[in-house]
Amino acid sequence: MNKLTFRSQFGVAFLLVLLLSFACSIAVWGASTYYIFTNKKAVRPANYYEKQIPEITKYALGQKEALLTPASRTALEEHTPAAGIQYQVLDAQGKLLYGTMDKSYISSKEELLSKMNTNERVNGKIVLYYPVSDAQGGLAGAFVLRYDLSLVTSNADQPMATFLLIVTNLAAPFVFIMLFTFLFARRLGTRLKPPVSRLTDGARRIQQGNLDFTLADVGGSKELAELASAFEEMRRALHDSLTAQWKMEQQRRDMVAAITHDLRTPLTIIQGHVDNLLEGAAQRPDRLPRYLRTIQGNTERAARLLDELTTISDIEHPDFTLSPVAFEPLPFFERKRDDYKLLCESKQVTLHLDTDGLPPDQPLRIDFLRLEQIMDNLMANSIRFTPEGGEIRWRIGYRDGRLHFEVKDTGRGFSVNDLAHLFEQFYQGDPSRSEEKGHAGLGLYIVKKLAEKHDGHVAASNRPEGGARICVTLKEMASA
Repeated sequence: MNKLTFRSQFGVAFLLVLLLSFACSIAVWGASTYYIFTNKKAVRPANYYEKQIPEITKYALGQKEALLTPASRTALEEHTPAAGIQYQVLDAQGKLLYGTMDKSYISSKEELLSKMNTNERVNGKIVLYYPVSDAQGGLAGAFVLRYDLSLVTSNADQPMATFLLIVTNLAAPFVFIMLFTFLFARRLGTRLKPPVSRLTDGARRIQQGNLDFTLADVGGSKELAELASAFEEMRRALHDSLTAQWKMEQQRRDMVAAITHDLRTPLTIIQGHVDNLLEGAAQRPDRLPRYLRTIQGNTERAARLLDELTTISDIEHPDFTLSPVAFEPLPFFERKRDDYKLLCESKQVTLHLDTDGLPPDQPLRIDFLRLEQIMDNLMANSIRFTPEGGEIRWRIGYRDGRLHFEVKDTGRGFSVNDLAHLFEQFYQGDPSRSEEKGHAGLGLYIVKKLAEKHDGHVAASNRPEGGARICVTLKEMASA
């Protein structure tokens, strides 16, 4: 029943009400009939007096011409129950001689002859006409009987019992219809109340902002199940939306905290060195170059952080799109190698570039500027954590319409916690190492987001011989 529609359930219930009411009414009527015919003291049947007519007519017609004399009246009425049967005795001309009926049903001899041994219904009552014979067998007169086939007439001496019987039998169908309608309505209400209560409670919870519940398996009817399913989809959508909103809000708070923390250090250093220059530059001119280099480095550090934040803001904007261009990959990577070598030499780190996997003279169609951002972040991260005297190996390949490259270094590699959270926003790994190197934990997050925008992916692992390894795959973009 829970899978049926409201209309089907109501239709089935209505049909059952009618069938059960009809069956119970038939049972009541049958029981009443059986009781009447088997219990002589009970209410008499409607044909109670009709059954006595043969005996009455046998006596009356047996009197022949003697029946026409008023002296026979007393004896006749002893055989004729006045409560249920009325009679008339007429002569051969149709004239009323005596009887319990004042109205004569025959007005002439001809009419008398035409109605002999017949019956007719007059005003709902049955009238019978019997001929009275003389000694020679001729027509001497007529004997007329009138009776009614009804319980009321048959039980005129016990009107209350008759009334109750009639009312009970007439009211039985309506009583049973009301009874079964109440029972089935109560049953439907019992079935529908729990799912309706769950839906009401769910709506109240949603209004209060509580989405930690479920509306699965709500029965009652097909419509309620569909409504509950729609409610559940709305709840999940709201839950996902609010969760994303709360997550974004937490990320904003984390971003503000991270920006405040990461900008405070370089700005404090810059402020301190500027104050020293203002106060003692004339007395200690030999410190001026060192102060200026420190100010320059921290200014670049602050600018780099702001650039990363700008990049993240651009990437996560709904309207962000890539701008692919066709370019020669080999000259690009060789130029970037030369740029990175200058950074590596300052730390005495060796950089190796392997481009054997690149097809010669085949242009690539990728967002050139975003690719450069990916490479800058990867190389900056490797240079940052590769110790002096170490090396970085950069290998580039191309197959199946995808650009593959990996960066390996001889640093300390990644911890288990690093590998689980490396590409998360503002993740800085070891706090002491992060503060020493001065980064905000946004570089690899930017790499991940840009790789995904290129329908690619990024993965990190540790080299068996020690050090970190990061692999990036970017899909070449079709022409516009």
